[in-house]
Amino acid sequence: MKKDPIHPLRVLSALLQYPNEDWWHQMPHIEKAVADLPSKEMKKCMDAFLGYLKTHSLIHLQECYTAAFDLNPSTTLNLTYHIYGDNEKRADVLARLQQSYQDAGYERTTGELPDYLPLMLEFLSVGPDTENTDLIWECLRGIEDYVARLQQTAPPYASLLRVLVDVAAERLPCRADHLHPVASSRH
Repeated sequence: MKKDPIHPLRVLSALLQYPNEDWWHQMPHIEKAVADLPSKEMKKCMDAFLGYLKTHSLIHLQECYTAAFDLNPSTTLNLTYHIYGDNEKRADVLARLQQSYQDAGYERTTGELPDYLPLMLEFLSVGPDTENTDLIWECLRGIEDYVARLQQTAPPYASLLRVLVDVAAERLPCRADHLHPVASSRH
């Protein structure tokens, strides 16, 4: 009996985690999950990223990850920062995201903020498609602009996240309401 493939957003979440030794040792499982993806486009994109990973040392991957996501506010993986900056409106959305996780019975296993992209993707992959996911999808509304900024500093990650741009575009109708990005001067 063949196991069901792992949800593509869960695979994407795994690939976006900090590249530590535990993550590196999980790579054969991630490669298998990518090979089992039903979407050829996602598989192609993630295979290209896996190729990038294989051509660099772990320390190099860690340096690139830190430079792209931890030292550069315009490409932080905390997505509400790109919408609100660092203010009380963001704090409200963070609290609402946390409440969404709790309402769905999802227990966070990291100390990351609730808007941390890999955490959000993990939740979307296991959470029911209900109102508990609506706010997350709204936070992903600006993912295309985010990927464009990421292209300047970390092209392999930008290429990887292009699959999320497509998924979000399918999921989110064009709407100008709800969440509004902060001025581009912040980036």
